[in-house]
Amino acid sequence: MQPLDDKELDQLLRSWKAPPAPASLQQRIFPQDRSWWRWLLNGSIRIPVPVGIAVVLLIGLWIYYWRPAPGPAIAKPQEPVSLVDFQPVQQLEPVVIVGGQK
Repeated sequence: MQPLDDKELDQLLRSWKAPPAPASLQQRIFPQDRSWWRWLLNGSIRIPVPVGIAVVLLIGLWIYYWRPAPGPAIAKPQEPVSLVDFQPVQQLEPVVIVGGQK
């Protein structure tokens, strides 16, 4: 068998037909559509381990630092309060705080 020249190779390539893809290939590449709720029960999302750890840590820190602070304790008065019992200040002694020192 002698080697083919460029014209013969071009002619051979034009006449060549690719074999058909097997039927199972379609199902392997494009699986049947599943409903979204089934995906929520059985699905998975692939992420790198460091990214997953970082997400878990960030969620944990967010929950720890952003939880609502307990409100001030409000005492319920036993008896009704009247302004008649209040007295004016006899002597005012202001305190000056400098540089955060008391």
